[in-house]
Parts: sequence; C-alpha cells; structure tokens
Amino acid sequence: MVQITEAVARDLEGKEKKDIVIEYVNRFYDTAFTIVDIPLVPNFLEPIIHSYVKKILMILVSSSIDATVSIFRQTGIFLQKGKV
Repeated sequence: MVQITEAVARDLEGKEKKDIVIEYVNRFYDTAFTIVDIPLVPNFLEPIIHSYVKKILMILVSSSIDATVSIFRQTGIFLQKGKV
C-alpha cells in the first residue's frame, strides 16, 4: 500500500500519504472483517472485540508504515524531499 500510494500521490507530503494508507486499511477492515463471526463469542460482544482488534491493527499499520518508509529511505528507494 505504501509503494502504491507513493507512486500515485507523489505531490503529497508523507503525513498525507500515511493518512491515505491508514484510511484504505481502515475501510478494508470495516468491509471485510466486521462481518466475520467469531466462534463461541456471543453476538453482543463481537462489536467490542472487533473494535479492539481494529485499534490494535491501526497501531500496527501506523508503526509498520513508519518503519517501512524509514527502511526505504535508508536504502534509497524513497528519497527525502530536496535530496537527489
């Protein structure tokens, strides 16, 4: 997702690109995983569990984006603005 966003949205700042990727993952989670039935968990508890799983996932996504961008910058795949 980071590389796709980087290729498509070259004119945006890093924070804006990160927000786009996080929003894509957020929407994907809402579309794909909130309909998943968790076995042995009562239906009234599932939204609570999905909510916490989503929060954890969003933290992991944000941290993963930061780490990926940092690695890509160090290896020269992503260059800092103003550097060639």
